[in-house]
Amino acid sequence: MLDTLLELPFALNRHRDAPLLEERLAFLKYLQERGTSRVALRNVSGQMLHVIDLLKLKTLRDVELGEVKEAARRWGEQQRANAKARSYVRTQSYFEYVAKNWLRFAGRLKSTPTPRPWFTDHLEDFARWMTEEQGLSPLSVRSHQWKASRFLTWLAGKHPSLASVRLQDVDEFLILQGSTRWNRTSVTVAAQALRSFFRHAERRGWCKCGIAEGIAAPRRYVHEGLPEGPTWTEVQRLLAGIQGKSASALRARAILSLFAIYGLRSGEVSRLLLSDFDWSAETFAVTHSKRGGTQRYPLQNEVGEAILEYITKARPRTDCRHLFVTLHMPHRRVETSSLWRLTSHRLKAAGILCRRNGPHSLRHACATHLLQEGLSLKEIGDLLGHRSAMSTGIYAKVDITMLRRVADFDLGGLL
Repeated sequence: MLDTLLELPFALNRHRDAPLLEERLAFLKYLQERGTSRVALRNVSGQMLHVIDLLKLKTLRDVELGEVKEAARRWGEQQRANAKARSYVRTQSYFEYVAKNWLRFAGRLKSTPTPRPWFTDHLEDFARWMTEEQGLSPLSVRSHQWKASRFLTWLAGKHPSLASVRLQDVDEFLILQGSTRWNRTSVTVAAQALRSFFRHAERRGWCKCGIAEGIAAPRRYVHEGLPEGPTWTEVQRLLAGIQGKSASALRARAILSLFAIYGLRSGEVSRLLLSDFDWSAETFAVTHSKRGGTQRYPLQNEVGEAILEYITKARPRTDCRHLFVTLHMPHRRVETSSLWRLTSHRLKAAGILCRRNGPHSLRHACATHLLQEGLSLKEIGDLLGHRSAMSTGIYAKVDITMLRRVADFDLGGLL
């Protein structure tokens, strides 16, 4: 295999003479069988030599995860003086990626199990209560559970249990986060989550009564929630500016079209399956993130063509049935974090400057455009998957006079 990857004789001899030849070839063959490109295999092959060197591997022994991270850190520091390295952080990340995947493949990556925090059972019980008794969506449950977890992790250094928690502790945490990390809106949402958690904790008898009712959120101003996204002209320029027939360009065009034309959330796009599309009826189904349930949408011509071109010319052949998958092995669905990076990168590349650069900015742009076209808040809410008109009402702040304009709206006229 090395003969097909390496062309220069000295490089070929270096790889053949290095330790653990059979183990390295077995991993490279494993990657090759799963569709890894020749260039990627060559990069992995070279990086494994550095892994061997920094981990001092004479045999393929058990390696702790902390040892891998430390070796990656040393490798990153070495690369600071290397002009050929794109960035030492990227190199460090790639070193760790190759080392962990190789050792995991060989069954040699060991990680010390971390002890469960004392509040783990409380969080799990809180999540069950929100799901089974409150009927909250999985997204809302994860959000409340995460915010409660942040508070309890911070609290663990001060108190051994919830029994000794005071209202002043909650106030101190929210003030700290508001002054160092979160904006006023984030602190308000966190206060709501903690209020819900402590109501549940009080019912369970985990803490003193009265804490939930005493949690105060910061004041939010009338225009604080104004949408901060691109104008519709900028959205049109964004979509028109995605040129080329590369796999990344075709995938980006399809993804951004769904965000802009339908105002879908990143989780809704990430979850789309190939089977969600009925090409004969020209419709597709979306499972909403917040309100739950499935809704069918008419497939707009330009969006349908962009998706078909991606499927036929760019989507890798894989057993994964999600519509949008990673371009490199192992193929899996594109996560919401990757969708955020893709959208942010494309907006910046198009010279579109706005405070919010993720998919939600295109959702704002879509809603505002529909409002300007004369659609009612009810109609816009139906498209966006809002549970109530109050959620949609934020877009009325942009131009309330547009609500009085009634016009026929053709989804095909958006592009």
